[in-house]
Amino acid sequence: MNKREMKKYRNLVWDWNGTLLNDIAAGVDALNDMLKRRGLPMLSVEGYKDMFGFPVVDFYRKVGFDLEKEGLHELSVDFVKTYDRYAGNLTLNPSVPEVLHGIQQTGRKQYILSALREDLLKQMVADFHIGGYFEQVCGSDNIYAAGKIERGKRMVETYDLRPEETLMVGDTLHDAEVAQALGFACVLYAGGHNSVWRLREKAPVITGMEDLLECGELVMK
Repeated sequence: MNKREMKKYRNLVWDWNGTLLNDIAAGVDALNDMLKRRGLPMLSVEGYKDMFGFPVVDFYRKVGFDLEKEGLHELSVDFVKTYDRYAGNLTLNPSVPEVLHGIQQTGRKQYILSALREDLLKQMVADFHIGGYFEQVCGSDNIYAAGKIERGKRMVETYDLRPEETLMVGDTLHDAEVAQALGFACVLYAGGHNSVWRLREKAPVITGMEDLLECGELVMK
């Protein structure tokens, strides 16, 4: 994506987990805790990033969970509870506040679109004191990490977003799929939940959030 292309976007739609929020370690630790309790092989961070994807139920099957013995609801509840035990020291990814501020200064509108349950998402955004950068924070109405495309469609309709003027920034193949379904352009962040080699098959990749300002000239008025 070149500078001329980047300059046309009036809206940025951010993913949350893995994109703005640095939660890879917490996610892998929680997953490995669950796998260990069931006597299943655990994953390295690299192995996790090579495998993680949506729908989450397919990922659970891939890493060894027996969905005949435990349903998606039970596994999702277990993951949320286990994740919470590792979430005490979560941080934003490097340069996130500065980049959000820089983009806000250009007059562009920013949104969050996440598979995280919306009440939890809004609380986390408030806890990190970045809520003022966003026009709206849009999350899921369930704990199953599902329905992101449908939530995105409601966001587009509610806030009258023009897809051709909107760029989505995510960290997974699913974010690229969501962007395509909604008619957005997409850039994927290499520091999130999927391996770089997978991301490059779907969309342009940035290695740091500051790349959005530098390569895209988003700081220009």
